[in-house]
Amino acid sequence: MAVIIRLQRVGKKNRPMFRIVAIEKSAAAKGKPIEILGIYDPIKKIGQLNFEKYESWIKNGAMVSDTMKSLYKRLLKNKNVEKEIISAISPSSLSNTNPSHTNNKEEVK
Repeated sequence: MAVIIRLQRVGKKNRPMFRIVAIEKSAAAKGKPIEILGIYDPIKKIGQLNFEKYESWIKNGAMVSDTMKSLYKRLLKNKNVEKEIISAISPSSLSNTNPSHTNNKEEVK
């Protein structure tokens, strides 16, 4: 059984969405996937991918479509950028900017 990681179109007319799936190579385009690894929205240019599952399928010998290879590179780049942004925000800088929350309620007589 040859497994391939590819995009599977879902969504509405003129509003595409894609699932990133591990599926048998000979399966139909809308066939049942073995596992759903993530999603991709080409309109908003955003996506989510479970990198651990993706890499485990690769280690087990799954092939990857050309489109999925380029999308993986883009998603991996975005993942690294998010890590850099998170590491740039240190916990100490967040604790210094805590606004004091005091109750300024006036009693009504």
